[in-house]
Amino acid sequence: MRAARAKLARLCQPGAIATLVVLGCIVPGNRLSSQEAPVSATHHDRAAGLTARETLSAHLGPRYLLALGDSLAAGYQPSDGSSSPPVDPKTGFSDQGYPGGYASDLASERHLTLVDLACPGETTASMVGTPARPGCAGDYRAEFRASSQLTAALAFLAGHKHQVQLVSLDLGANDIESCAATGSPNAACLAKGAATTARELPTILNKLKSALEIDDPGAPLVGMNYYDPFLGLEYRPGGPKPSAAAVLSLVLLDGYNQELTVLYRRAHVPVADVASAFESGRTVPLTTYGTKLLPRDAALVCRWTWMCPISPAKDTADIYANTAGYSVIAGAFESALGKS
Repeated sequence: MRAARAKLARLCQPGAIATLVVLGCIVPGNRLSSQEAPVSATHHDRAAGLTARETLSAHLGPRYLLALGDSLAAGYQPSDGSSSPPVDPKTGFSDQGYPGGYASDLASERHLTLVDLACPGETTASMVGTPARPGCAGDYRAEFRASSQLTAALAFLAGHKHQVQLVSLDLGANDIESCAATGSPNAACLAKGAATTARELPTILNKLKSALEIDDPGAPLVGMNYYDPFLGLEYRPGGPKPSAAAVLSLVLLDGYNQELTVLYRRAHVPVADVASAFESGRTVPLTTYGTKLLPRDAALVCRWTWMCPISPAKDTADIYANTAGYSVIAGAFESALGKS
């Protein structure tokens, strides 16, 4: 992206106003009148049935999916350990996130170039403040001269006008993640985390939507709710009768997901219903995982996350989605896009 930015700087020299606007250059004193259009479709473009937005994107080059949020948006898996996402050799930065995440699946399905600014551990508060990881802070500062993930995202949108086709957002899980550190959910902790989400998420959504309206009108912003990894607690005792801890986790997470949905809908942002994609709350038909018969939702969490290692001696339980789980999440985003 450094090379792309340098190229843009060379191109952003005084010249035709239309060219300057199309390139996203900021030119003091130059403004388009309401009668002047930044670009016009050629006869060939119209004959091909391209929309004005598609024509503009074709002239500008790569079309992007901008992925924002926390470790799920980055595509994190336990095998990544404490490492930051690998550096993309094309840009010099970790813009592709970890390989095999739902953002990668979405970008591939939609033939988009993925720019993944998500930061493992990010909360709604850290997204607007100090990033959750020093490595993320260094990337944002070096590439965008930005102090947070949100300001980095806004800088990317401003620097790639009419090229962003989709923005995905996965945020809020880390506001409440510590509430189950002891193995069972803490209701008071969840209430505090939910209050933080209710305070910070609307600001994030409003700023992203405002930037999209200016820089990439028509590009959707899509959020998501969450699957319940603690349904995997069913696997340890095993059997078709739900455990108290798993039932409590589902009740509390369902309440949090409802709050997320309200916040997204107030901002007119579609929501990828990941909870439904994981069939949360559906106990039948009983489904086998390993050698145990489990409620349906618990078995799917075992299949699509790292919560239920069949060989505990070799593997440790972990809340993150595996490759199959990330594909399910990507499918939930596709469904939300189809309804928007």
